Amino acid sequence: MANTTGSGRPQTDKERSKQMSRPVTGNQPGRPGGRPSGRPSGQGSGGPRRSNPRSSSGGPPNRGSGGGKRTGARPSPSRPSRRSPTALLTWGTAALVLVIVVILVVVKIVGGGNSLTTGPGAFSPTSPAVVAEVTGIPAAVFNAVGTNSAITAINPPITVTGQKPLTFPGPNGTSLPGVYFYGAEYCPYCAAARWSIIAALSRFGTFHKLGNMESASGDVYPNTPTFTFSKAKYTSPYIVFMPEEYFSNQVAPSGTSYTVLMKPTKAEAKLVDTYDTAKYFPQTLSQGESGFPFTDFGNKILSDVLFTPSVLGGLSRDEIASGLADAKNPITDVIVSSANYLSASVCNIDGQQPASVCTSKGVTAAAKAMKLS
Repeated sequence: MANTTGSGRPQTDKERSKQMSRPVTGNQPGRPGGRPSGRPSGQGSGGPRRSNPRSSSGGPPNRGSGGGKRTGARPSPSRPSRRSPTALLTWGTAALVLVIVVILVVVKIVGGGNSLTTGPGAFSPTSPAVVAEVTGIPAAVFNAVGTNSAITAINPPITVTGQKPLTFPGPNGTSLPGVYFYGAEYCPYCAAARWSIIAALSRFGTFHKLGNMESASGDVYPNTPTFTFSKAKYTSPYIVFMPEEYFSNQVAPSGTSYTVLMKPTKAEAKLVDTYDTAKYFPQTLSQGESGFPFTDFGNKILSDVLFTPSVLGGLSRDEIASGLADAKNPITDVIVSSANYLSASVCNIDGQQPASVCTSKGVTAAAKAMKLS
């Protein structure tokens, strides 16, 4: 049974989280409040299914009833749909893509040898300066910020009991506690969460090959500045971090979903099917649904939406990162307080290591708030 430590989130954000952050698709029935359906097929029984994540089609999640896949389905008359803004992207995005292609061709012709690439295949590495700022937040800032924000509600992770521990093979072949992230590049709530995830996990290890990213331009909180884990590597003596960016932020040629980037393994799909559900997240998911973002800390602590992406609106990646050394910066307040909760989650699964982090003021305050100590 979930301990709903984070159940006090604002109703507005609950509804936005449930409505907006889901794949663009014209063949999914809308429902009031659903985060993106993400239940892998062939896992468990009953409830809606998404298309097989290991299939070659790379299709979007599908919702249905009675345990079968339903493509091209329309909402039941008894359950009127609430159109997500992302559903309106199909033709607008196609037109936008055409305009962008024309512009790039012109730039290519005028600029001679200068080469520009766009789309999910293009990877823009994060600058060393920004990486240093987001991964090197001073310990004094974590301690000064604590667990609350003055400008928005922070949604703590929840604790679960009685589950088989999640572990992944470490660099030397031994098993280490596992942290699994299930996200999508188009998703604004994932965009917000990555700031805190990177800040927190950098206290236990080192990130390599972080990439620049923005959430989808046609979703709620458009173009939220963030990072992508699509090529990222993470090393740590304490944990193994396994991130999955299921979708890119680019609409697929079909116009019904975003381009698939990373397909989950059977084991990863089972994690989503088991824990990214209404049983553990009744405030943001309906029965039979799963969604982005989702982070699993060793099958002991689960996290979804950390805070509203609206607080990052109008800011650049550089502006956000450059303020992270200032505990009085209101954006830092949001990101770091969330990171303290995530840090406490890691400490809970890795034996409270390193002590310098796990016994720090900000982390112990978060652990107390989560009833971990």
